[in-house]
Amino acid sequence: MKELVPYVNLETVKGTSGKIEQFIVRTVSYLPDDSTITKSGEGEVADNVYYRPLTITYTGTSSTFKTFDVDFTINRKDVGLLERGVNVKLKSAVVVAQSADVAMLSDDDDGQGQVVEYDDLTMP
Repeated sequence: MKELVPYVNLETVKGTSGKIEQFIVRTVSYLPDDSTITKSGEGEVADNVYYRPLTITYTGTSSTFKTFDVDFTINRKDVGLLERGVNVKLKSAVVVAQSADVAMLSDDDDGQGQVVEYDDLTMP
């Protein structure tokens, strides 16, 4: 599903003293136009994570598509000790009927994603 995240941008927000306060990951995804979007991955992360997993989950099934803007905000205090950047993934949450009685959750997670590394993360 990597092709459905055509644009990922990282913005570094610095305070008046020049120290990094936040990272804002801005994404634009081309998804079915009837999609409902949820995001996950903000907040604290374990110290042994190299790339923070950010997930955009969508529920659309339409054959027509449009762009969706999703922003993630990561506070500097929540960055893990070994964290180098983020890995943005798209995941479909559409229930697909396989037979009259059986339904399963579609999982398009192929282990890929759009990786963006943080800029200058030097500690003061």
